[in-house]
Amino acid sequence: MFKKGFFSLVISIMIFISCGDPGNKIIGDVFRYNEAGGISSLDPAFSRDQASNWITKQIFSTLVDIDSSLQILPNLALSWEVDETARVYDFLLRSDVVFHNSPCFNGQKRFLTANDVVYSFERLMNPMTGSPGSWVLENVKNIESNGLFHIIVTLNSADPSFLSKISMPYCGIVPFEAIEYYGKEFSSNPVGTGPFFFKKWKRSDKLVLRRNNFFYQFDDSGISLPYLEAVSIRFIPDRQAAFLEFVKGNLDFLTGIDASYKDQLFTKNGQLKERWVREYDLYRAPFLNTEFIGIRSTNPRPSYLADSRVRRALNLSIDRTSMIRYLKNGIGKAAYGGVIPIGLIGHRKESDWLNPFQYDRDTAISLLNQAGLTFGLNDSTLDPIVLSTTSGYRDLCEYLQNVWGNIGIPVEVNVMPSASFRDDKSNGRLAVYRASWIADYPDAENYLMLFESKRSAPHGPNSSQFKNESFDSLVGLGKFAISDSIRASSFQLADKQLHDESRLIPLIYDESIRVLRKEWRGLPTHPMNWLDLRRTRKSLN
Repeated sequence: MFKKGFFSLVISIMIFISCGDPGNKIIGDVFRYNEAGGISSLDPAFSRDQASNWITKQIFSTLVDIDSSLQILPNLALSWEVDETARVYDFLLRSDVVFHNSPCFNGQKRFLTANDVVYSFERLMNPMTGSPGSWVLENVKNIESNGLFHIIVTLNSADPSFLSKISMPYCGIVPFEAIEYYGKEFSSNPVGTGPFFFKKWKRSDKLVLRRNNFFYQFDDSGISLPYLEAVSIRFIPDRQAAFLEFVKGNLDFLTGIDASYKDQLFTKNGQLKERWVREYDLYRAPFLNTEFIGIRSTNPRPSYLADSRVRRALNLSIDRTSMIRYLKNGIGKAAYGGVIPIGLIGHRKESDWLNPFQYDRDTAISLLNQAGLTFGLNDSTLDPIVLSTTSGYRDLCEYLQNVWGNIGIPVEVNVMPSASFRDDKSNGRLAVYRASWIADYPDAENYLMLFESKRSAPHGPNSSQFKNESFDSLVGLGKFAISDSIRASSFQLADKQLHDESRLIPLIYDESIRVLRKEWRGLPTHPMNWLDLRRTRKSLN
């Protein structure tokens, strides 16, 4: 697929110049936040969750960005053209992008060229890399440099979501010198072109990023970005402890809602309590995140989960509106359909569903009776559902344990360490599990891929191991269709199949929650909850 002699070609056209003054800049403050789940790698090729994405987006740059209105914006690529077949992309790169200073460059200043993009994409696609994000470029037929600052990417078939996909952190551009110099230790010594460079990382404690004085972007007044001097990330696993650090002024930012502090901070309607209004600002925004319960289709346990009537009964027994009010203080929308969240092509509003998931305990019990699980007999021989989760979602799973117990289905909540849970889930070892999916890129196919046969665990994100040819065909048709109407129709039908067969138990179409100290400005909300710190600074008032 790629030309030989690549490294010699890169070496022959590398540009080195002496270090100079970075020019106009603002030396700002330190922005501090906590990442409860921790991270294991700073290599963008392994940036598979939100915690990693937030950090790698600060260190590495991609060809394009996606703004808060889900529009594609230039980043490393100044511009691009697409041919009439919608398969060939011609990217023109910026010529002023400099990699972070690193020993791998022998004290020289290293500019980004087209060959760095070729190298990074080739590395992501290479099976030897073992990246969980290799699927992002699976439709790429060929990629080649066409001069110092031109890239030609040819796809096997037209893909309307291609530009969105290459905005993902997986596609962050890396220099080959750093990969060769650090080897496996690159994950702890990242070198990119982003607004911040890596300074130090004490695992399980703190990670520090510093301002990149040679970052290539400027604000509308011509002041170089970012404004911040540094970013400090703590790794406090106890969310209540992190909340107390926030209250004491040792953290500047709180995201999400957790049982340990939700009633201290929020009203039942999801607003800040009066005692906090003078100190903090609350930002609520639509969030491309679906919270759900996954049910393994291959070798289901207990065996009665193979019956769609039982799965539908589990869905209908949940009063999602009350659940959200009780567990999330009204933050989020009750999930009534399939896995595609509000805001994406393919999502259907509740009134468009013939049989939306609405609370109906009587029908749930009737379905269980039809399936031979007679309600009210208190059959002690009925195998329990083992619902696996992590400690952060114990309250949700215990709520479901109570709900399903009230219709005669026994449930055991299995609280696992985060690392073990992720490993078992990604390898398809969990029969029933709490899950969520935050959009990697704003397209319905990103959600439907969770159920595609070819992505069945352990070789992909289909932890349920659901396999169905008609579903796969619908997803494939929508994925490569140029017409928005065909895409929407295909995705809706695929989502409807998941819904009609109750292949999952959708719970919440989420909202993002951010609480900041009032002095902070310039931290925009984002439908994919990306963290953009380029324009973040304290108020000048």
